[in-house]
Amino acid sequence: MPLPPDRVVRLAAGDIEVDVDLAEGARAIRWSVAGIDLLAAHGSDPVEHGMYPMAPWAGRLRGNHVQWLGAQHDLPLSYDVWAIHGTVLRQPAVELDFTQDDDRATLVARVTDHPGWPWATAVDIHWEVAPASVTTTVTVRALAESFPVVVGWHPWFRRSLGLGDPLEWTLEATGQLEKGSDQLPTGRVLPFDPAAGPFDDAFIVPSGRATVCWPGALAIDIASDSGWYVVFDELPECVCIEPQSGPPDGLHAAYGSPVAIAAPDAPVTMVTTWSVRDLSQ
Repeated sequence: MPLPPDRVVRLAAGDIEVDVDLAEGARAIRWSVAGIDLLAAHGSDPVEHGMYPMAPWAGRLRGNHVQWLGAQHDLPLSYDVWAIHGTVLRQPAVELDFTQDDDRATLVARVTDHPGWPWATAVDIHWEVAPASVTTTVTVRALAESFPVVVGWHPWFRRSLGLGDPLEWTLEATGQLEKGSDQLPTGRVLPFDPAAGPFDDAFIVPSGRATVCWPGALAIDIASDSGWYVVFDELPECVCIEPQSGPPDGLHAAYGSPVAIAAPDAPVTMVTTWSVRDLSQ
């Protein structure tokens, strides 16, 4: 049945509009700049469209389970043969707060239903839209016991906006994780070679910075307070540049840094700012 109109919340400031669908994990189903739509849809599955938060884990997990404190917790498959990108993207969110004025809009939503995830969890998704930027914050709260966490954002960007040249991307990467035949990291770190794509790979980015650019139209400078990105650019119509707090299989191994732990008195939070630059002049 059709969603009630109030399940989609529009945030607007300056030339930026973001439509957030509360029914699908408070994801953006539309992000436009001066009337130009930036987001793509590869398919109808929740994994395949818009811009959504990944929590309480991001990416694939080896064996589709989480091993924690000596116990193995199997997770339900959610896409093909994988338990992938967490639970939030498929669950309804409840609006906690919404404000809109002339130069800023904010939305805070919460997801508390996480099918198959073994721990009581609340995930808060905070959107803030300003005239030249969008800031996204994901906070994972442990409501009882502690557990490992990886969070991230998964935007599906249009490769072509119909203006100027197709999308280009850059990362301030210091290394790339070697990927095994199971599509998961082997533990070996390779030099980053941006010419070696196309990619469906994880990159170490200590600065947390990347750029998505449509020459002749606009650019988005991405600044995350975490040090990982996944890039997926194998498809002709769209590109995914995904800031993450940890790598694929990051609930088990963080490859040089500790696995993040959410505790009842210590949530895990990732903040990302997406700053827009006009390249049309």
